[in-house]
Amino acid sequence: MLLKITHQTDLTYSDLISESVMELRMVPRQVEDQHRLSFTLALGPATSASSYFDWLGNTVHAFTINAFHREIRIVATSVVETQREKLDPATLPDVWPIAPGKMDYPLYDYLGFRGPIVDSPQLRQFVELVNPADGERLGAVATRIVDLISERFTYKTGVTTATSPITEMLDHGYGVCQDFTHLMIGAARAMRIPARYVSGFIHPDAQRYKGYTQTHAWCELFFPSTGWLGFDPANRCVVGDNFVGVAIGRDYYDVPPNKGIYRGTANEKIDVTVHTEELHTIPAGLAAERMQSLNIPTYTSVAAHRELVTQQQEHQQQQAKPE
Repeated sequence: MLLKITHQTDLTYSDLISESVMELRMVPRQVEDQHRLSFTLALGPATSASSYFDWLGNTVHAFTINAFHREIRIVATSVVETQREKLDPATLPDVWPIAPGKMDYPLYDYLGFRGPIVDSPQLRQFVELVNPADGERLGAVATRIVDLISERFTYKTGVTTATSPITEMLDHGYGVCQDFTHLMIGAARAMRIPARYVSGFIHPDAQRYKGYTQTHAWCELFFPSTGWLGFDPANRCVVGDNFVGVAIGRDYYDVPPNKGIYRGTANEKIDVTVHTEELHTIPAGLAAERMQSLNIPTYTSVAAHRELVTQQQEHQQQQAKPE
């Protein structure tokens, strides 16, 4: 599947701020079943960004804005081609429990509890419902986790945040894709199955997929015979060609699309829009990575901003006067 993804983030502030320092994880990963053909990052106010890989191999862009400003706009545009083999997890030869000899040392990063993925009596009760049997196919265990989460929990926005502990969802039964993903990871780790968090996008079938209008999250479990296999518990499915992975981590804390700090006392508001489009041909003039500037204003001082606001208000009042 050939997809164009436009991911726009608008940060607005109730008053001027004097400095912003941010890092972004918005570049689709380059992996065997997903090829990034181009990436464009447009930033405003105009600034330069440096890029590097974090310890998990995710691409990070970092930038600073030092002039006074009241808004930041970030537009990340990607063209990505996905081609995933359609696997039925139940047909894979791997069995539970996974023998320690089949797990390399780096996998142990994906077995521990931390951040929102907390161990608890509620989690252990949920794992009892999964009830894995020695020698059972690992794919059957994974599918049963997905089914149980889908049957017992309701997708509902506004109840949790991206960093809410899984105990909240286990207690009240509601959550969004991040909560469903964290819970599946927690259940897998409780059964000593390496599990990792994936942030990204879904190209939507609006009648089927939940959470498609924003960034999405799902998890990957490690199968010794195959490697990492993606499951989306919020949509009760195995990850297919219409999923685009951006960053991997132990949990959401490792992969936020944007995070940073700013200097000032203003309140911050964030709006995110995502648009995906299936393409039939590869567009001409693609660049592996391109930087652009957006025309978002900055100010030399607070006084300069106030003077401009006063001028705009006076102009509006004059325009409103009857002739």
